[in-house]
Amino acid sequence: MSVPQWMHVDVKEQVKKNGALQIIDVREPGEFASGHIPGAKSIPLGQLMDRYKEIDPTIESVIVCLSGSRSARACEFLQRVGYRQIHNLMGGMSRWDGDVE
Repeated sequence: MSVPQWMHVDVKEQVKKNGALQIIDVREPGEFASGHIPGAKSIPLGQLMDRYKEIDPTIESVIVCLSGSRSARACEFLQRVGYRQIHNLMGGMSRWDGDVE
């Protein structure tokens, strides 16, 4: 099963359109602290297997890392455990041109 990809413009549009978007950042805590998309929740990839139930499966979610590869792996895992409304942010934070906190 392939992982749906979103570009940065898709994420911004989704946030504008409806606030019910979960942004899950799978980078390490230090990376997250150095700047993340406002409202993002930090669940490092290494903790995802233990913490994935913190992600609401009924809400659209975008998974973020630095370049898009860790988040793609996170999306594949989430699909295996039954999540369907998940998207990988193409290019990750290295290409994000929106607000950062």
